[in-house]
Amino acid sequence: MTVVDKYKTELDLVRQNPKLLYNYRFDKDAIDSKHYERLRLNIAIYNDLKQTDYEIVKYLFTEEKEWRKYGKDGEVDNLYFCAFILALFNLPETVWLFFEAKNIDFDSGIGFDGEYLVSAGIKESYQYLKTADNQKKKELLQYIGEAEDSCIYSQEDIEDWKEHKKSYFRCYKFPIQDQLYFLYSTNERELFLKKLPEWIDQERAWTCDELSLYRTYAKYANDKVLEIESFKLTLKKNDKDFLNDIYNRQLSELYVETGENTKALEILESIINGTDNINIVRDCIEQLCRIIINVNSSSDEIAKQSYQIIKVQHKQYRNFSPMVDDLIMDVTEIMGEGKITAYDSNLPKAGRKWWKRLFGAE
Repeated sequence: MTVVDKYKTELDLVRQNPKLLYNYRFDKDAIDSKHYERLRLNIAIYNDLKQTDYEIVKYLFTEEKEWRKYGKDGEVDNLYFCAFILALFNLPETVWLFFEAKNIDFDSGIGFDGEYLVSAGIKESYQYLKTADNQKKKELLQYIGEAEDSCIYSQEDIEDWKEHKKSYFRCYKFPIQDQLYFLYSTNERELFLKKLPEWIDQERAWTCDELSLYRTYAKYANDKVLEIESFKLTLKKNDKDFLNDIYNRQLSELYVETGENTKALEILESIINGTDNINIVRDCIEQLCRIIINVNSSSDEIAKQSYQIIKVQHKQYRNFSPMVDDLIMDVTEIMGEGKITAYDSNLPKAGRKWWKRLFGAE
């Protein structure tokens, strides 16, 4: 059975027994938020939409709203996709669900499209609002416009927006055009890992989008060696020099994580010597500090070289950021010197150890 068939089967079971929706609920205290289970059911509905599915989609959207409130792992696009399916029913009363979603937090206020609020149609939405009784009505009208002729959107805007959404979510339309991206998006990890080598080995010119996907896929696979290869290929194919520093810094970070400190040091020293941008230098100094922390030996040659670079840059810039300045103070202790201190840091030694939790050093 293919994943597509599996999704269709799950949908048929829910249609026959709506009580099964309980298996898709969000529980803020559970390890599994059922985020991707809801997405898979939504995909099946999107490809076989029936008017009788309204209550199912409404339930799934309500659960996605709860997921968004608690910042669990996942993709916010899953919330937007569910919202788009709900909008396809063209029912004006869904405006209150959409308005709640748009007001979850600051990011939702920006990211959740305002077009959802009148997605049932401009005329239809305002006719509904004339008699609707909801405590958020005044606030809603202040946002979209008090009347139909003063609405911030036109019907043409809404139609164009719907077409854009259809294009944006085309990756979920059957038959699936990009199998690997589909498996990645739906978190079908086992199948994804089986198909990834085949995707990498395909003959291609490697466009910017493909290179970006390669890096994304490698990270999703949690394969540091593959991540390193993806960045090496990106640097080889990159024709935008201004991005080289970014890619090189990310590559050096991977080398630090895999213990390839000599390679990391070589890259970081080259970046520092080629720039006078303090932000770039700061990021490089952070990685040099991590090398010393990982080595944790003042006699190690790589640690010594890293520390010499840090001292030179600290003398030139004095301050980088609270975190990097604190790191510098700690690597100074590791190297057995007391000469480098952050310019205006009055934190006691114990107060500077918060970065260890960030790096998983404690």
